[in-house]
Amino acid sequence: MARKPFDLMDSVPAALRGLILDFEWSRERLWKLDLPVRAMAIEQLRWLLALPWWSYEGVHFAISPDQVRADPGRYRVQYARTMAADLTLPLHVLVRQDRVVTMLDGVHRLLKADLAGMQLVQTKPVPPRCLDIIACSR
Repeated sequence: MARKPFDLMDSVPAALRGLILDFEWSRERLWKLDLPVRAMAIEQLRWLLALPWWSYEGVHFAISPDQVRADPGRYRVQYARTMAADLTLPLHVLVRQDRVVTMLDGVHRLLKADLAGMQLVQTKPVPPRCLDIIACSR
């Protein structure tokens, strides 16, 4: 299958290169994957909170969850999204060789769980073989 390239790839900062998938993918297909749920220590995922995943004032990849944590008044929109996040939903993490290599879905939930002082979050580790299932075709 020919994957549709991610149209913002040219604007992805160096900190996210290799972490953001280089193709468009469907969140709905991701959510439909029948994957086991595993508890994971937030400490293992906290490094993801330092990365500039989120937009700010129309600029893609402008702020990190840690910046939102440090100044929720300035980053009201992302902070509100964080506080509205549903912690009953697992995070989707891409796993290669038993190691989390990136977050596919759930950065707001991860930040909320960390802010709440939780030690564990529920995850659905996504194996690389599932990437073709969630990929959008050209």
